[in-house]
Amino acid sequence: MVISGTEDVEVPDPKRYREIYNKIYKTVVKTDAMAKYHDIGTPININVLSQLKGLPTRNFKESSFEAAEQISGEAFADGYLFRRVSCAHCPIGCIHIGMLKTSFSREHEYEIRKISYDFELIYALGSNLGVSTPEGVLELIEACERHGIDAISTGVVLAWATEALDRGLITTEDTLGISLQWNDVEGYMKAIENIVKKQNEFYSALAEGVEAASEKYGGGDFAIALGKNEVPGYQTGPASIVGLTVGVRHSHLDNAGYSIDQKAAKKNLGPEEMVEAIIKEDDSRGVYNSLVCCLFARGVYTTETIIEALASVGIEKNEEDLELLGRKIFDEKYRFKRREGFDLKAARIPHRFYETVTTMGMVDPETIETMMEIYRKRRGW
Repeated sequence: MVISGTEDVEVPDPKRYREIYNKIYKTVVKTDAMAKYHDIGTPININVLSQLKGLPTRNFKESSFEAAEQISGEAFADGYLFRRVSCAHCPIGCIHIGMLKTSFSREHEYEIRKISYDFELIYALGSNLGVSTPEGVLELIEACERHGIDAISTGVVLAWATEALDRGLITTEDTLGISLQWNDVEGYMKAIENIVKKQNEFYSALAEGVEAASEKYGGGDFAIALGKNEVPGYQTGPASIVGLTVGVRHSHLDNAGYSIDQKAAKKNLGPEEMVEAIIKEDDSRGVYNSLVCCLFARGVYTTETIIEALASVGIEKNEEDLELLGRKIFDEKYRFKRREGFDLKAARIPHRFYETVTTMGMVDPETIETMMEIYRKRRGW
C-alpha cells in the first residue's frame, strides 16, 4: 500500500522546530549515542552475546559459539565491509553491505557480490547453523534475499531439520539425499532451493515454518518458535522468552526482553521487575513506531525530546499522554490478535529453552509461568 500526500504541513513555529531538529541531529552525529550502529552495526553483538552465553548456537543447544570471532561484526568490518547505507534522510548509515568475491570460471574470472548483513542474519544463518565463515554466512544471506524469504525463519527451520535428521525423525529420503549437517553451507543452499520450490512433502512442511514442520514430523521440544514465529538471536534468559511470547508480533522489536535480561543479570531483578520493564517497552515502542522513529535511536528520543519535538509542530502532549497512548496502541493490536484466534494461555514454550544455559543461567518453567501470570494480571487480562 502506497500513500502519497499532495499537501504541505505547516509548522507553527519554524524557529522552534529548527532548534529541536538541530538538537536531535547533533545528538545523533556528534555524540557516541549512535556510533556503534555506524561503525560495526548490530553485528557487534555477536562477540558480546557469545561471551555472555546469550548467542543461540546449533539450534539453541548451546549459547556460545566457538567460531564467534570468525563471524563477528569486527571480522565482517575488517574483511568484508564494502559500504554503509542509510535509510532516507538518515545521517547514521547503519546498513552494512558486505563484499563477497567468488570465482565463476577456472580462468581466474571473478564476480563481486554486494550483500547486506546484520546481527540477526549472522545468528540465524551463522551460529545457529554452526556456519563458521563470513563467506558461508554471506552465501546463505544472499540465497534468502534472492528468493525473497525471511532469513531468521529460514535459519531456525534449517537448524530444526538438521537436528531432526540427526535424531532420526526424518531421513535422507525426506531431504532428497541432502545430508544436513552443521556448517555444511552447500547442503543448506540446496535445502533453501528445495524449500522455495516445495520439492516434496517434507520441504513443503518446512516452507510452512518450524511449528508446522514439527507438528508433522515431531521434535516440537526443539522447534524454536514462540507464538508460531521463529525466534530471533537471543538466549539471554526469561525476559527474552516471555517478551517474545507476549509481544504483539512475537519479535525482539516489540520489547527487547534480551536487554532486560542483561540488566537483570547485573541488578538481580526479580520476576515482577522484569515484567514491568517488558510492559514499559511494549507500550513505548508503539509510540516510537507511530512517530516513525528508528528503534535503534530510542536512546536519542527520550520522553522529554519527543514532547519537545511534538510541541514544535503544534502537538501538545505530556508524559502521561504518551503512556496512555502507548497502552492504547498495544491494546488495539492485541484486540486484533485475539480476534484472529491468538490465545496467550495456549502459548507453547519449547522445552529446549529449559535445557541450555543462558546469560541469566538456567531458566526453569516455574519462572516463566510466574512471569506470564504477573503479565496477565498487570495487563488486566
